[in-house]
Amino acid sequence: MPSDHLVQQSNRTCVITMVHGTWGRGVIFRKDYSRKKPPSWWRELLPSGAPPWFQHGSFFRNALESELRRHNITATFRVFQWSGANSVFHRARAADELRSLLASDPDNVNSIVIAHSHGGNVAFRAILNLGSRGGKIHLVTLATPFLRVFPTWSGPGFWQVAFYFFVAIALGIPLSFVMLMNLMSQGALHRMPQGAPSDDWGVTVFILIDAILAALISIPLVRLIINPSPAPAKRQLDRQTKSWAWRPFDIAEAANYDSVGPQAPNLLVIRGVDDEAALTLAFGSIANAINRFALKVMWKWLYPLMAWIVSLILLQGYLLGPESRIDPALVQKIGGPIWLSLMVITFFLLLIPGLFNGWFGREFLIGALRCEIGADSAPDSTRARVVTLATPYQPLPMRGLFGLRPPRAEDASTISSMRHKIYNYPGCAPEIVRWIDEHIQ
Repeated sequence: MPSDHLVQQSNRTCVITMVHGTWGRGVIFRKDYSRKKPPSWWRELLPSGAPPWFQHGSFFRNALESELRRHNITATFRVFQWSGANSVFHRARAADELRSLLASDPDNVNSIVIAHSHGGNVAFRAILNLGSRGGKIHLVTLATPFLRVFPTWSGPGFWQVAFYFFVAIALGIPLSFVMLMNLMSQGALHRMPQGAPSDDWGVTVFILIDAILAALISIPLVRLIINPSPAPAKRQLDRQTKSWAWRPFDIAEAANYDSVGPQAPNLLVIRGVDDEAALTLAFGSIANAINRFALKVMWKWLYPLMAWIVSLILLQGYLLGPESRIDPALVQKIGGPIWLSLMVITFFLLLIPGLFNGWFGREFLIGALRCEIGADSAPDSTRARVVTLATPYQPLPMRGLFGLRPPRAEDASTISSMRHKIYNYPGCAPEIVRWIDEHIQ
């Protein structure tokens, strides 16, 4: 990764490594920001022509270089590029690559790493993997959600969850069949229950097929999505073979790092107020807490009650046929909606944790229900200075292409109204340079 010498020579020197966050290189097309100037097609693509925050010519870089010159500090800048994927394993691989880059620097260099968003997790993990040398590196994080994962073996057992899936699917198959036949032929709903009980063998075969299909669907589905805890006797084997049941622990190993150890870097944490990314992650955590309570209520009370009601309607409305005291039409009027509600509630509540936890990393979408996730605006560290920047007033410009005008160097507030882009705050660069000035010789 080539570097560019942008600050005039002085008595004090440092190497500044810029680490972007999630999707820092684009969502679809990966861009190469190692060059000194952004490519021409980038300037044509954006109305403002503004380069990314870590690129030469951006407002942040201009402000940072100006502050460094004012403090008589010479800096060499370089951009560390990684995939930018919202993935725990991608961040772990990026940390290994960044560690190799930092290890290639001379021992006496003043190394500064400035990282934004999840790039802070990448940089923190990379510096810790350097061993004792990591304690000499200075890290600046901008709006970083410091991630920690706590895996556990606790939770509902596999067969407990599979049983609920099995009941819902086993009840749903005959109801779906009847409802489908009713759509294909008017009056089929009233004719089928009358003919079904007359053939005991046919009913038995249908029940067996229904049970087999429900088992074939529910067991793999629970195993893949929910990944409940195996029996205690099987956990040691799972640990040795690194099976799917061990996935929460693999994710935690790739995400966690020791922020309080002696090898932790000197750290400056810069955060804002009501950061969009932090609010999103907090919302996911709150939603999951509510969801855990709802699942507990559902499994203990709602699910057995609804299954009992549907079973009663099926037994009296279908297996007993015309002799039943319950009109078979009630199966469509009552049993169908009850079953649909059961299925929607079940899958909705079971999929919610993965959907919200997926914001922390796509690995949490499936097979990671036994992961507790914490994201803090500042880590547990004794070598950290935490600075909360006041939110600048950000007026909305109303002229130019798409109702916007290009940002001006003298007005940082027009660059972005997103608070997660804290590098555009006017006080961000001065705060960083003051901290650098205190820590380099």
